[in-house]
Amino acid sequence: MYDIGIDVGGTFTDVVMIGQDGRIQVTKGLTSGADQSVGAAEAAARLNVPMSAARSIIHGTTVATNALLERRGAKIALVTTRGFRDVLELQRQERRNIWDLYVRKVTSLVPRALRFEVDERIRADGTVVRPIDLDGLRAIAASLCDLGVEAVAISFINAYANPAHEIEAERQLSQMLPDCYITRSSAIAPHFREYERTSTTTISSYVGPKVANYLDRFAERFEARGFGGNIFVMGSNGGVLPLNITGRYAATTCLSGPAGGVLATQRLARDKGLSNVISFDMGGTSTDVCVIAGQEAVVSTSSQIDGLPITLPMFSIETVSAGGGSIASTDAAGLLKVGPQSAGAQPGPACYGRGGTEPTVTDALCLLGLLREQNFFGGEMRLSPAAARQAFTPLAQALGDTPEGVAAKTLKLANVKMANAVRLVSVREGHDPRDFALVAFGGAGPLHACSVAEEIGIARVVVPRFPGAFSALGLLSANLRRDYLRARPARVSALSDAEIRQELRDMRNAAEPEMTAIAAGRPIRWECWADLRYVGQASELLVPLPDIARVRKDSLIRRFHAQHAAKFGYAEKNAEIELVNLRLTAFAVVELPELPAIHKGEGEPAGIVQSTGLPGAEECRFLDRAGLGAGHELEGPCVISEPTATTFLPRGWRLTVDERGHLDLSRDSQN
Repeated sequence: MYDIGIDVGGTFTDVVMIGQDGRIQVTKGLTSGADQSVGAAEAAARLNVPMSAARSIIHGTTVATNALLERRGAKIALVTTRGFRDVLELQRQERRNIWDLYVRKVTSLVPRALRFEVDERIRADGTVVRPIDLDGLRAIAASLCDLGVEAVAISFINAYANPAHEIEAERQLSQMLPDCYITRSSAIAPHFREYERTSTTTISSYVGPKVANYLDRFAERFEARGFGGNIFVMGSNGGVLPLNITGRYAATTCLSGPAGGVLATQRLARDKGLSNVISFDMGGTSTDVCVIAGQEAVVSTSSQIDGLPITLPMFSIETVSAGGGSIASTDAAGLLKVGPQSAGAQPGPACYGRGGTEPTVTDALCLLGLLREQNFFGGEMRLSPAAARQAFTPLAQALGDTPEGVAAKTLKLANVKMANAVRLVSVREGHDPRDFALVAFGGAGPLHACSVAEEIGIARVVVPRFPGAFSALGLLSANLRRDYLRARPARVSALSDAEIRQELRDMRNAAEPEMTAIAAGRPIRWECWADLRYVGQASELLVPLPDIARVRKDSLIRRFHAQHAAKFGYAEKNAEIELVNLRLTAFAVVELPELPAIHKGEGEPAGIVQSTGLPGAEECRFLDRAGLGAGHELEGPCVISEPTATTFLPRGWRLTVDERGHLDLSRDSQN
C-alpha cells in the first residue's frame, strides 16, 4: 500500500509516491491547461504502479486560483439584505498605493443586475428586527432560474450573530434551484465586516461549480484506472479535507498548491532543527515565498487574491510573477522587465521546442549554459540553446546588447524581483530576513536561491531532497484540518476566564460531530486562537491560546502585547484590548514515514567542467546529484543536476550533503 501526492503547477504536474516502508518514487509530467485532471492522471501513470494498490491521493490544485485570476468562474448571483445590494461595489476607501493616480477599484464578481435584496433584518446582538420575507425570496428564486444562474451567494447583514435567516434562505433556494451551487456567509465566513464577509462568500460561490466539477472529473479519471482509495484536497490553511467536503468549501483551495510546499518546508525545518526559515518555491509561472518562524508558518486571516478580500485562514504566501516561464520584454520606457506574462506549459519557453518564440527565464538559463540540454527533465526533454538564442536576439537588438548579455540581465532582474518578495514577507511580520535560512525548491528555485540570498544578505540555503516535487511531498505530510470561527466582540476586561473557556467548549461541542466523521478514526488534536486588537483599531492579530482548560485572560493579554510589539514595534500596555473572534482548529493527525537515509559519500564525486556564459562562473563543474552521498562537500561554482530540478552553487558558496540527502549551502563569510 502506498500514498500519492499530486501537485499541479503552471508548467509541470509533480507526483510523489511514498510507501509505508518509506520508499519514495518521484515523477512529473506537463500540466494540461484545459483540464488539469488529464495531466494529473497521465503524470501518475508514469509511476508504473497499479492504482488499485494506492491507499490515498492527496491533491493540490490551482483550479480555484486560475478561475479567479482569469475571471472564468460561474455565473453568480448575490442575495442580501435590503439596502446592502452595493456592498461589493462600495468596498473600502483604502488605497493600497496612494501614489497611483490611475488606481481602479477591483470589479465585483457579481454584476449589479444579479444582486438581489430580501426584506429581513437582524441586529448585531442576534435579535430579529424583521422576519425574512419568504414570498420575496421565492420570487427571487424564480428570477434566478430564468436568468440561468449557476451559483448563489447568500450574505445577510449580521448573519454572523444569528444565522437563522441565511439557513432558511439556503433551504428555500436549494429546493427551488436544485442544480445551483449555494454558499451562505454564516457557513464559510461567520464574522462581522460585511464587505469582507460578502466577498469571501461570493468567491466561494464563484469558483465552487468549477472546483466541484473538476474534482468529480479527477476522481472519475483515477477510478477508471483502478483507484479505490480516498482522495483528499489540500487547503490554503495547510490541511486537507475529503473531496466531497472540499467541494462545499471551494474557496479553501485558493492557495492549494503553494500550501504543500510550505508544509514540506515546515517539516524540513523541524527535522533539521532550524528555527527560522523562508520557503522559496520557484516554478514555471511564479515564485511563492512564506515565512516560517519558530518552525510555524505564518497564517493570515485577511488576504487578497487579485484585489478581492478573502478572510479564510491561509498561509501568508507572497506570490511574484517570476518563474521559469516568465517572459523577458521591454516596458513603455524601453527598459528590460521580467513577467508578469508567462509562456506556461503551452507553448512553453523557446528552448523546449514546443512552439514558444518569446525569451523566458528558462531560455536565459539555457543560453548561458546552466541547464544542460541533454539532462533536462531526466533526459526526456532535449533543450535547444540555439532556439533560446534566437528568442533573445530581437530583444538584444532593441536594447543594443548581445543575446547572452540580455540573458544575464534577465536572470539578475528576476533575482531582484524575487528577493524583494522575500524581504516583503519577512519584514512585514517584523522579522529580519538575514536571521533566516532559505529553503529552495520547485523546478527553478535551487538555480536562483543563492543569488537571491546574496541580494538579501542570507547566508544559508537548504535545497531539499526531490526539490522539483517538494510541494507534492508536502501534500503527503498534511493533516486533515477544519477551521471554525465564532464572532465574540467584547472588551477582554469585561470577560471572565470561565466565559472564554465556555465559548470555546461550546464551539468544540458543535464541531466535534463533523470533525469525528472527517477524521474517520484518526486521533484529533484541537487548537484555539483569538482575534484581538486595541480598542479603536481597525485590524486584529491572531493570538494562539493554550488548551481550553488552561485559558486565562491575563496570559492572553501578555501574548497580545508581545505579538503587537514584535510586528509593529510598540505595545500599549495600559490600553483596553478587544476580543473580536474566537477560533478553533481541529487536526486529524496523519503519520508520514521519515525519508530514508542516503548512501555515505566516498571519494571525490564525479563531474565534468564546462564553460558557461554567466559572469563569475565561466568555468563551472557539473555533477549528477545521484552521485552525491552523505558527507560530500563541494565548492562553487558548480551545477548539480537531477531529474526534477537543477541547483546552482556560485563562487564563494560551499555545499554539504546531509544524511537524508538534503543539500546545505552556506556562503563564505568573506563573500
